[in-house]
Amino acid sequence: MADFDAGHTITFADDLAVYEQGDLASYDLIVQCWSMGSLTPSQEAALVAAVRAGTGFAGWHGGVIGTCVGNAAYLRMVGGRFLWHPDGPRRYRVSIVPQQAAHPIVAGLSDFEVDTEQYWLLSDAANTTLATCTFQPEPTMPWDRPTDMPVAWTRQWGEGRVFVCTLGHDTADLAVPPVRTMIHRGLAWAARP
Repeated sequence: MADFDAGHTITFADDLAVYEQGDLASYDLIVQCWSMGSLTPSQEAALVAAVRAGTGFAGWHGGVIGTCVGNAAYLRMVGGRFLWHPDGPRRYRVSIVPQQAAHPIVAGLSDFEVDTEQYWLLSDAANTTLATCTFQPEPTMPWDRPTDMPVAWTRQWGEGRVFVCTLGHDTADLAVPPVRTMIHRGLAWAARP
């Protein structure tokens, strides 16, 4: 996903303790991929403060919205959280929000189909929703009408930009051209200018 020819220096870490080490505010972008964990109070404070100061924050799928569900400041920064998905992958349509069609992350993209997990989640009105999907009512489901959910959004957090995409359960999802394009552009958009 990274454009390694663009001259970026990339640092990898495999532990959330990295959020307490060094000056996070010196990074242009933090791309998180950490599922079902939680941040200590000091990790959460350092991360949220860095983004508020201008460090971008981005990621996809459970690595951003299926984690840190007990961290209220983190959830406010991200703007959403995973609640549920039906068992297994499903085929569904991702629709670009017409009012956002000129946004640099989705400009030129058309609606597209995916075969992957479909996320039911909570999100808030401070998000700029770029793409959505619709959960259709089924006999085993308790809702009685189509229900739209965001698939990709952005938000401003202080001086920092946040980009979230719910797609990306496995690497095959990232090979779908519009998914790859949207995530690549989202990372670039969120990075400190």
